[in-house]
Amino acid sequence: MAINAYCGVMGSGKSYEVVQGPLLDAIASGRRVVTNVDGINEARIHEYLIAKGRGERARFGSVVHVRTDDMSKSAFFPVEHESAEGATVTPGFVEPGDLLVVDEAWKLWAADKKIPDEHMAFFRMHRHFTHAQTGVACDIVLMIQGIGDLHRKLKEVVELSFRMHKLKSLGLSSGYRVEQYEGWKQNNKTRVGTYVRKYSKDVFPLYKSYAGAGGNEAVVDKRQNVLANKRLWLTLAFLVAMTVLSVRFLWSFFHRAANGTTATAAGPVAASAVPGGPSAAHSETGVGRSKPSFSENWRIAGNYSGPGVAWVVVADSTGRLRMESRSMFQNTGVVQVGTIDGEQVSTFSGVKPEAGAVSSVGLGGGK
Repeated sequence: MAINAYCGVMGSGKSYEVVQGPLLDAIASGRRVVTNVDGINEARIHEYLIAKGRGERARFGSVVHVRTDDMSKSAFFPVEHESAEGATVTPGFVEPGDLLVVDEAWKLWAADKKIPDEHMAFFRMHRHFTHAQTGVACDIVLMIQGIGDLHRKLKEVVELSFRMHKLKSLGLSSGYRVEQYEGWKQNNKTRVGTYVRKYSKDVFPLYKSYAGAGGNEAVVDKRQNVLANKRLWLTLAFLVAMTVLSVRFLWSFFHRAANGTTATAAGPVAASAVPGGPSAAHSETGVGRSKPSFSENWRIAGNYSGPGVAWVVVADSTGRLRMESRSMFQNTGVVQVGTIDGEQVSTFSGVKPEAGAVSSVGLGGGK
């Protein structure tokens, strides 16, 4: 763990994150924890760990509560002395292998204060103080509202930093967000992870988060909850309505052809066999009709043109021919298509001509 810093404004979840994480893990593994966290309760912690199935009471570590002022006294930290015969350690209140958890670290090591040499030596060499039986070295957890409040010499030895954020902007008071950074600098380049935690009511009795009896936070400004913004809900309602209308329009647009085909089949119109005569379909208004389907009777047999006129010749399976105005058709060649009697006609519509029937036409004039 080395030195980790947990940051966040009051009520952001940093005390909860430390207690439910490194503090409980250390006690469950048998380590001694030295801390100034208010209201920390060893008996309740042991009961909690037993209830969670994390071991037996005899194997749990202990909790030693100290005041913040006690940490500033001499001989609180062990000191290592180098010599030709080997390094020796002057014992302190903090023993080798302990986990030191410091709440409101700015009170001891603020940016504008001088760090005692004894403290600085411990921060730089705390991994040298290992437990005689387990071999576990000392680790340090610092809790502070802003990482910038720490002394610059202490910030340089922070291995990981975490920043907790309230979820009040989403109207949620049952959880918080954790951002993890490598080192003390907290920016996008150093961020290595983001997590959302949910509070467990079983953890709160293990420590005391408020100085008074109990504690509740009042909402000073309701605008901090973005979900209480009426404009947001109106915008969401508008977007939902537009989505529903768009889906309905697209569905009706793509299903309109099927409905139009059914209506056409119910009342077919007889085709005129008079060459050059107007089709019966062109005398109708065609209001409300959908895109016509391809004709099962007529196909394009060829084209005829003369001085000032141009016709398209269509034929059916029996060889009957019709001449329709060129203006009713689009494109040329095999992709030519037009509308006759409310149906589309092309070179591949209709049915295959019967044996002996006329399949093409050649009239005097240009084709």
